Amino acid sequence: MQQSRNQQGTQLDQNAWHRAIESSREKFNGSGLVFDQEQIFATQMCLNNSYLLETAKKDPTSLKMAMYNVSAVGLTLNPNQGLAFLVPRRPKKGEPPKVTLDISYRGLIAIAVESGAILCAKAELVCAGDEQFAYKGGFQKPDHVFDPFLSLKERGEVRGGYCVAMLPSREVLVEAMSRADLEKIKNSSEAFKNGVGPWVDWEDQMQLKSIVKRAYKWWPQPSQRMATALKILNEENGEGLACISRDAAQIGMLPPPPARNFVPTPIQNNVRTMVNHARSIGGFEACKELMESRFKDPHELSFALSELESAKAEYDALQASQQTIDHQE
Repeated sequence: MQQSRNQQGTQLDQNAWHRAIESSREKFNGSGLVFDQEQIFATQMCLNNSYLLETAKKDPTSLKMAMYNVSAVGLTLNPNQGLAFLVPRRPKKGEPPKVTLDISYRGLIAIAVESGAILCAKAELVCAGDEQFAYKGGFQKPDHVFDPFLSLKERGEVRGGYCVAMLPSREVLVEAMSRADLEKIKNSSEAFKNGVGPWVDWEDQMQLKSIVKRAYKWWPQPSQRMATALKILNEENGEGLACISRDAAQIGMLPPPPARNFVPTPIQNNVRTMVNHARSIGGFEACKELMESRFKDPHELSFALSELESAKAEYDALQASQQTIDHQE
């Protein structure tokens, strides 16, 4: 009898991963995805990857949370599209793996296209052995000649990369990223520091994804789906954030501040709140230090400091005017 109960308990454990997928059904309401289809894709991914299946059996809760993330970003798990995947990853060396949602750079571009921010985009890496690369600025496609039939290793060391996006106005935006910047992002990844994660297994794909992450900040109409996707990738998956040191900001290494319509609305709102608080108490230096510690992306930091500088100039002018009036009285 006891043996029969043990076998039944084992069977229940074996099926927990499948129930975890089913338990996410309600989360897909309003996601734009058909749950029954995503359930099939998720099941197939598990059955076709023994490591993923074993991870899902041992930690079905992580599988359920990964499915929640699928619904939140609205990207299908259809393997033929290659937008998003369920993958087993170790948060740190020595810790048990968890099921996580991985979003490809194509998936990030798909979110931007579906939200209407861009019509299309393409990211490429530039290698030392490529025949030609000529950067022509942020509003014109670069000249890039290389043999697409060669492997990345055969093309030589990666020098950097770029992303070309076409806006709804048919204008082109180009964002280039150096190898040094890519290395900074890789080295800021907690997973990479622990010797695990996508930067270890799929460095070229992570380089492309990092380029798209930076490029999207210049695209108009940022969406909550994109913000959610980046939060999952950067915070939950430990992929790393584009960062710049406070020292670099202090010695003038920041890029020019982007136009307001190229700054994501949540960033604008956050900056506005910080600036208004600084203005109300005259705490501009403290606000500057807070911005330098909070905004890791150089373009966002440049925008924030520019807004703060404008507010401080207005504040100083108002204070000077008030002092003049006081003296006259």
